[in-house]
Amino acid sequence: MTIFSAITRTDPSPAAYGDSHAEFLDRVAGPYWDQVRDLVDTWFSRLCTDAQADIRGRLRSKDDRQSKGAFFELYLHECLLRMGYAVTCHPEIEGTNRRPDFLAEKDGKSIYIEARSTSSSDVAVGESARVNAVYESLDKLETPNFFLWIDVAKQGVAPLRVKPLRKRLETWLGSLNPDEHALTQERRREDLPGYVHEDAGWKIDFRAIAKPAKARGREGSRPLGIFGGVNATWVQDDDGLRRALSDKGSAYGHLDAPFVVAVASGSVSLDDRDVLNTLYGTESIEIRTYEDGTEETAAVRAPDGYWYRGDHWDHRGVSAVLVVKNLHPAFVGTQQHTIWEHPDPEFHLDEFLMWRRAFVEAGSMTFQDPDRSQAEWFDLGEPWPVGEAFPRTVGA
Repeated sequence: MTIFSAITRTDPSPAAYGDSHAEFLDRVAGPYWDQVRDLVDTWFSRLCTDAQADIRGRLRSKDDRQSKGAFFELYLHECLLRMGYAVTCHPEIEGTNRRPDFLAEKDGKSIYIEARSTSSSDVAVGESARVNAVYESLDKLETPNFFLWIDVAKQGVAPLRVKPLRKRLETWLGSLNPDEHALTQERRREDLPGYVHEDAGWKIDFRAIAKPAKARGREGSRPLGIFGGVNATWVQDDDGLRRALSDKGSAYGHLDAPFVVAVASGSVSLDDRDVLNTLYGTESIEIRTYEDGTEETAAVRAPDGYWYRGDHWDHRGVSAVLVVKNLHPAFVGTQQHTIWEHPDPEFHLDEFLMWRRAFVEAGSMTFQDPDRSQAEWFDLGEPWPVGEAFPRTVGA
């Protein structure tokens, strides 16, 4: 059984804005992507037989939340095998109908693992799909002399009529002199020529950026260059992590072995500080004033952490939290992830040697890298995949 279609692939182009993750991997041609597909199929072949139908269906789903979540579970299963564990998928737990994703057993010891994702809501996915449809349509613009800086300032509830917008943008861009509108260190976004489009609840701000002289006049090049504008904001990365952990402290009752919650995050900015805030409480600066009038500042943590509650450790049944960021099948040989170990769990976790460890030692947070690279764990070469993802053709 294979994940991908038995077809001859001829399209080596990058993903379009409306392509799903599964559609892109199934469609894209080239030796680089053949290696990626072979890896997914090989890992899938080692998956528990009774879990294959579900994982295969989700890996092929056009909903990125489903396909990426399925690959995350496939990745966890493969990691456990690589570390020498025998793995049971969806093991039965006495006293409940709920089942964790995996039971890993080695040397007479057991570990339960549950996979979670900080995925977007249906509303957010729908909004993203509408914006991606706009991007995909605008990418058909004929604009040989300019890139577009696009900022969707306001999104309507219905799809935008893009065809008439393309005609207006082509007319506007055709009236501009590219020698006068290059983006430089001295010239800010606000200094570039702009065009604002408002229709049916949408408001989009465009800025024209002149292409370098050598790149002008070429047909078929993508016009969209920069996304987001002055109103772009960062999301609160620890919020998604908190939601993913929210109901996992006692989801399966009292287990008789270590329990690991593995969380996949697609955030580009989630870092160790966000995870620390989630697990050990939000960090703040406290100013202490003494009787002699002197002041001292100290970093303190609020008692709102998943594990830290000020006067006690909470969720002691969760022995560790594995945080996996931006997992992608083409990059598994280079992506390092971190397993955060509870300071005082009900069941201590034997070392998971494959990942970077984060643990409290002598009152301080300590990080320890694995002895082997991820490529070595997966028996992959360095670099892997070999070749270029999107090799440039002659004359491009």
